Amino acid sequence: MKTQTAYCSACDRDVSIVITDQPSADGQASLNESEIVCLEIGSQCTGGLCPVGATSPVVMAARLVRNGLYTQMHLIVKRHCDSCGMDADFVTVDKQHATCTVCGSTIDWRRKEN
Repeated sequence: MKTQTAYCSACDRDVSIVITDQPSADGQASLNESEIVCLEIGSQCTGGLCPVGATSPVVMAARLVRNGLYTQMHLIVKRHCDSCGMDADFVTVDKQHATCTVCGSTIDWRRKEN
């Protein structure tokens, strides 16, 4: 994986991103290609579509979790995942969504306001 800095027009500042590695060619057809993953996706984002990765914040967060790149700036909560049936860590994307670190499913989740 390669870490870079890119300008985000939604946040109006530079953000850290990772470009994931392409899968190795081992004789099998690859289903995945390199992806752009924003390491700073979260409540500070102002847009419904990430201009850096050209996807919604929920999909960007799923990429973050799938690639094991979630950071300390993302709140992690433990709960039961109905998709995989396990008690797992969920990485919160924003006040409404969290993604399971085991299976990558994204759920509606409401963060309590203080």
